[in-house]
Amino acid sequence: MPPDPEVGPSAARVSTKESYVDPSENDPDTGDSEKCGLYVKENPPHLVALGRLYEGSTTIHNIPLHHDQVKVDFGEVRDVDAPILVPTQEVQLVGQTLNTFVAWLTHLVKRLLEQVFHCH
Repeated sequence: MPPDPEVGPSAARVSTKESYVDPSENDPDTGDSEKCGLYVKENPPHLVALGRLYEGSTTIHNIPLHHDQVKVDFGEVRDVDAPILVPTQEVQLVGQTLNTFVAWLTHLVKRLLEQVFHCH
């Protein structure tokens, strides 16, 4: 299990409206992606999903990411009732994130090895 991330302040809202994620298409705004674990602030931080981190991205739907945010998508939800760290009008819970891009706090994203991503 990855070490517990440090927890810090929450961030501004980013819209995910019309943010369907199609892995077969190349979107120049997605940047390079890496498999990652997505955590929420609890004591200790709690793994809520597995997804992809898009490090080259600076925006989601033309809205700039804050310096402490990264663009992610969710591939496997572990806790459907966990709150989204950067909620939008359309997405407030992790269970609502499939096939969408969302902003996540950088310090709550941990890179994973390929074999960890596929374990259930």
